[in-house]
Amino acid sequence: MKAKTLRIAALVVPSLLVAKIVSMSHGDPILHAAGRPLVMMFMVMAGALVMRLLEMRGPKESEDSSRWDQLDILTPSGIAVAWSAAAALCAARITGWASLSVVGLLGLGIVCTTVIWSTLVAGGTAPWRRATITRAIVPETSVEGDPLREEVRLTSVRIPAGMRLFATGRALRHGATSRYAIGSDGSGADIRLESELGPALRGEHHAPPLVLWLGDILGLTHTPAVYRGEVKFTVMPKVQRIDGVAALRGAGGDDATSQPTYRQPTEGTFRIREYVPGDDTRRIHWVRSVQQNELVVRLPDEVPLAEPSVRLILDTQLHGVESLTCRAADEVLDALVRVWLGIGKSLTEVGSHVTLVAAVENKGSISAVERVMTARSSRQVERLGARVAWQKTVSLQTLVTNSAPRQIVVSSRPRRLPLVKEVVWVLVPEHAWSSSEPAFPDKPFFTLPYPSGVDDNRPARVNRERFRIATMWQDRAVFSQIVCWSEFSGDYVARMTKPGRIGLTVIP
Repeated sequence: MKAKTLRIAALVVPSLLVAKIVSMSHGDPILHAAGRPLVMMFMVMAGALVMRLLEMRGPKESEDSSRWDQLDILTPSGIAVAWSAAAALCAARITGWASLSVVGLLGLGIVCTTVIWSTLVAGGTAPWRRATITRAIVPETSVEGDPLREEVRLTSVRIPAGMRLFATGRALRHGATSRYAIGSDGSGADIRLESELGPALRGEHHAPPLVLWLGDILGLTHTPAVYRGEVKFTVMPKVQRIDGVAALRGAGGDDATSQPTYRQPTEGTFRIREYVPGDDTRRIHWVRSVQQNELVVRLPDEVPLAEPSVRLILDTQLHGVESLTCRAADEVLDALVRVWLGIGKSLTEVGSHVTLVAAVENKGSISAVERVMTARSSRQVERLGARVAWQKTVSLQTLVTNSAPRQIVVSSRPRRLPLVKEVVWVLVPEHAWSSSEPAFPDKPFFTLPYPSGVDDNRPARVNRERFRIATMWQDRAVFSQIVCWSEFSGDYVARMTKPGRIGLTVIP
């Protein structure tokens, strides 16, 4: 609010300062000759702005901005020109240099003329009254890593002469920013715009609307921004095959195959135990029974059949990540989902009955959701993976039960769970699945960080971008502390063995 007040003040204060200088300069014919037209231009500008204020009052007030935004019309370039013109006139008054008077009067006249034109022909809601602005992300449903494209269609947007239409937006949180500019020759036409957004990032995305405004060709003024084109799209997780999942199934095989045991050098050819009522009497070892004076039975020389059911749990419980701006938090979560679904797919292919468990948003609240993973349910499972997000409502202990025969937890921070049956932990380490944050933009003394003429070269924008990146690095350090390992480091670790392949290795 303070910055807006200062920008609005730049419309009035330089002109009042010039009026005071003109009234004090009786011996300067240039100032006296140009003073009266400048006063007239200032009055016309003030009248146009007041007209827009009255027009936007009451029920006609725009849903995008308030009526006071009509006064916030000068861009940083326009503010610089207005104050520079006032400074030139002050210097001319002190030094008596007539050339500075010409420069100051010309600069202030250009600013007033531009404000009058922008206010009269582009102010208010008239340019957007009949406009239709639609936006789509193609494809609407994609797979993680696929290229995305943004398509924008503008119909019946009025772009007055001497003005340009600008639009900008960001569909993905850490994706590219799309920017568009259309000249007045596109006024009222049916315009289609496209831009590449880069690789798709997993999740159910709700892209904020585009920000659109009109600006003059000199870059001195702009109209209040309007917001159009919200869009939703879904990016499915990429399910990959995991190497080394056989160890997760335990020592036994499936219903058709059993694995023989390995005897130690001090062991015999078979094992025996005491007879229990209900045992097969054909397994009674009579010689040993006579020697021990009690019935004993032989044990089979193989591991019993493994439990076919596996409960695969995704650990997304994490406090304090809602406000983090770093990319590492999203990258680790994507890796967790990728490993979680990959293990489920690999176990299903070898005959295990896999039940996926995760805490996701359901009808406005976070709750536990279970899905049986089969070949036919792959689409539903992928949609479940797309809905996964960090949450702090459902604890991991409530997802793990004591009744399941075998449970596997995919987590980025394994920890002991009290009063819960022992589970198998698969660790997804943060340092192995996250990339570096963006580099700081350069601030050279004699060159520009961006191409000449780009607004991003302004020192304020460069400093703001550096502050944003510094905040991302600080949040990265906070996230690393949040997911740091405890004394218990898990049973298996998931790493990228080669491009497109994930492997599980035993943690020593």
